[in-house]
Amino acid sequence: MRHIRDELLRRWGWKLVSVCSVAVASLLLGARAQSRNSAPIPYASIATEGESYAGPGRDTINDLTGSVINIGLLVPLHGVEKPEGDAMVSAAEMALQDAGGNVLPRGRRVVLDIQDESGPSWGIVSDTVIHLILDDDAVAVITSTSGVDTHLTEQVGNRMGVPVLTLSADSTTTQIDIPWIFRMGASDVAEARAIAQGIYRDKGLKTVLLITEQDHDGRRGIEAMDQAAGELGVGPPDGVALDPLSMDFQPVMRRIQAVSPQAVVIWTGAETARRLLHALKRARVKEPYFLSQQAAQTGSGMTSTTEGGPSVPEVWTVAAGGEDTVVRQRFAMRYRQATGIFPSAVAAETYDAVAVTVRAVHIAGANRARVRDVLVGVQNFNGASGRISFDHEGNDRAALHLVRMTEVKE
Repeated sequence: MRHIRDELLRRWGWKLVSVCSVAVASLLLGARAQSRNSAPIPYASIATEGESYAGPGRDTINDLTGSVINIGLLVPLHGVEKPEGDAMVSAAEMALQDAGGNVLPRGRRVVLDIQDESGPSWGIVSDTVIHLILDDDAVAVITSTSGVDTHLTEQVGNRMGVPVLTLSADSTTTQIDIPWIFRMGASDVAEARAIAQGIYRDKGLKTVLLITEQDHDGRRGIEAMDQAAGELGVGPPDGVALDPLSMDFQPVMRRIQAVSPQAVVIWTGAETARRLLHALKRARVKEPYFLSQQAAQTGSGMTSTTEGGPSVPEVWTVAAGGEDTVVRQRFAMRYRQATGIFPSAVAAETYDAVAVTVRAVHIAGANRARVRDVLVGVQNFNGASGRISFDHEGNDRAALHLVRMTEVKE
């Protein structure tokens, strides 16, 4: 954070002084009013109905100005994660059109401010986040599935009072009760529980091999699966961590020969999952595979639709909500018409992130704190990824279940 602090002070010191002046004035006025009647209102507090925020920012003096209201979209546009970024952009553009982003008072309109996160998190990505918030005045920022980039964005967003909606499964992003963070999909803990229950309880399997990558999200997957197994009273799965740069699957093959697993859990990026699935099938590993949502995204070569029949061996992933609503059906049909492929969970969650943000702007206006207040109250929002309700930490409360996957037709 020292890098961000120094960069903020160097490039935008006068803006920070202005923001801090408003914050201090608001807090002093609030404290004086409260001292006459009751105990001071806390800056932020945890409540069952939602994370509360009693800080400054709601006054019209803090409203964003200009004819354009930006929603920041931080996506990977290059490298192996480009398919995920392309899916996010396509879904976001569709959501903005459907949500009426151009129908606002005084001729104002909501637009997407799309920025590339394909680069080092500390450096290129951190500068991009600061640019979105301070230069482009984004009313909110939507991040990808990257846990590292989400942590960075929420730290800047929390300090500057900007809502962050993330597609990352990293449960630690919401565990510290920051009032500005909202998760659009399942946490890694929730995913691991659904996968573990499907393996150990429903299928009665015992020997499991967990394949991860040697990165932040891979370590989070190991912790989540170990915790989920412990909750069911079984030992942690056997594991192997891959170097995502080498794509050497020999350690996996050797571990499979040594362990003879009854199930294989793949908790990697989508491109690694695609190559790994091909390698496992060539090696005639016939045990069922279970993919994390990140592994099952666009680029994995798999889809959760059953068109063409399920794959052999079995491939499963987790999904939210069992109901096939009109919104889901319409989104899936239009997305496929526009892109030629079925939408992944990332696409559906991006669509919903843009939809709830535009709705909040329609209700609250171009004010970050008031937009946050609307997001906190989201309950039973009928989205493309299911019915969305945020809990007091900003997590989507939707229940998860396993869905069987099939290979994408070339």
